[in-house]
Order: sequence, then C-alpha cells, then structure tokens
Amino acid sequence: MSHDEGKGTNSPEPQGDEISQNETATKSVEQTSNKQSFDEETAKQHTFDENEETTWHNKNALKRGIAMLGYGFIAGFVRLGITLIAVFQFFSLLFAEKPNQPLVKFGQNLNTYLYQINQFLTVNSEMYPFPFADWPDSAPKA
Repeated sequence: MSHDEGKGTNSPEPQGDEISQNETATKSVEQTSNKQSFDEETAKQHTFDENEETTWHNKNALKRGIAMLGYGFIAGFVRLGITLIAVFQFFSLLFAEKPNQPLVKFGQNLNTYLYQINQFLTVNSEMYPFPFADWPDSAPKA
C-alpha cells in the first residue's frame, strides 16, 4: 500500500503556496472594498467642506464687492470735494494771501479718507473705511 492510497479522499489538497495566494487575494479584495468605502466617505466629507468653504468665500466676496461699489461711488464725491477745496484755497491765497487753516486740516483728512478708500478698493487693506471705521484725523499711516 502506497502512501497516497491511505488518504480517503480523491480531491487534492492545496499546497502551501496556493493557500497563501488565496488568502492574500481575499484580503486584498476586502482591503480594496474597505478602502473604496473609506475613499467615498472621505470624498463626500471633503466635497461638503469645499462647498461650505466656497459658500463662505462667496458670501465674503459678494459683501466686499457691494462695499467696493459703494466706496467707488463715494470716492467720486470725495474727489469732487477735494477739487472744490483746492479751488477755494486758491481764491483764499489770491485774495487773503494765506490759506484757510480749517480747510487745510479738513483737506488733509479728506485726502487720508480717499487714501483709505483706494487701499480698500485695490485690496491692499481689509479695513472698511468710514462709516465702518473712525473718520481719519491725521495723515495716512503707511
């Protein structure tokens, strides 16, 4: 009687290499499906975060855009005011031979205000100018 005849089954048993390959393939499939579900969940969460962040940025950009339009309109009037002060100061120099001191100070404040508006409009400053901040009372701070 040979050694093979003593076994009562006709089906061949898998060798050591075949078992490890089958186990590895099964584990690989499980890991892939787990990774896919994790990736899908992460993608959904990431998409939600991006949407939330985009919405937040859009709201701030829209609010700033509206403020920029308003300040651009105000800046036109401020420039007109500066021009009128310049004309008045010219006549004051012509007839009184000295500048009007209250207008000198107001002109400086108006120039500082226009500088703050321009800084805001060109996105060099995040600070909203007057009326959301104090009226400038000195030369602009660089």
